[in-house]
Parts: sequence; C-alpha cells; structure tokens
Amino acid sequence: MREVYGTIRKLGATSKYKGYYFVAEAIRMTMEFQERPMKITKDIYPRLAKKFKSKPSNIEHDIRTIVNVCWENHRERLEEIAGYPLEYRPTNSEFVDMIAFYLGDEKESKVPDVECQNSSSGKIMENLF
Repeated sequence: MREVYGTIRKLGATSKYKGYYFVAEAIRMTMEFQERPMKITKDIYPRLAKKFKSKPSNIEHDIRTIVNVCWENHRERLEEIAGYPLEYRPTNSEFVDMIAFYLGDEKESKVPDVECQNSSSGKIMENLF
C-alpha cells in the first residue's frame, strides 16, 4: 500500500481528501484481483462503501475529486503513468486502472529474471514462472 499512497501523493492528492483512502483501496483491490475483470460501479464502489460505512455514490464522488485534483495539478505525471498523452480527464475507472497497471508493471520490472540456477547438488533448477 505504501507504493499506492506514494504514487497518489506524487500526483498531488493528500489525506486531506476523503477520496484519498478510497482510491488507494480501489487501486489495491484492482491489483489484487487482476485475474478477473472488476467493474468499478458494481464491484468496487459497493465494497468500499461497506468497508468505509458510506454510500457507493459518495465513494464515486470522492474518487472523482481525487482524479480532478491529480488532473489539474500533475497532468504531465499522470500522462507518464498512463504511458500515452491524455486528451481528457480520465474517468474514475481509467484512473484506478492506469495506476494499478503502472504499479504492477513497476513491481514486475524490479523482479530479476532467473532462467536457470545450479543447485548445490549440480542439478539445474528452471524458473517455472
């Protein structure tokens, strides 16, 4: 979660916004459940509303506020994270997805590739990943 909060902060959003915690949790959920598609309105907002004892509409509004803050204050950085020029403010879903992908991609690039290693017994261990 530290990377999630750090990335959001670099985009100009801080904990003074309620949506700061909501968007961080939405990004975490998206990263955790990457194998299956999650719909932000049907899967994420209701779960966040339950967790934070709020309404899905409030969650949506507060995340939108964070997206607006990031868009207005650090558009260039947001475009770096997206990997392409943004012609319009991203939707909540696009914002969550692009940061989740960026952080997931960043983690993967830090993991060294290991093709083969010799064990002490002389056998070759192959990377199964």
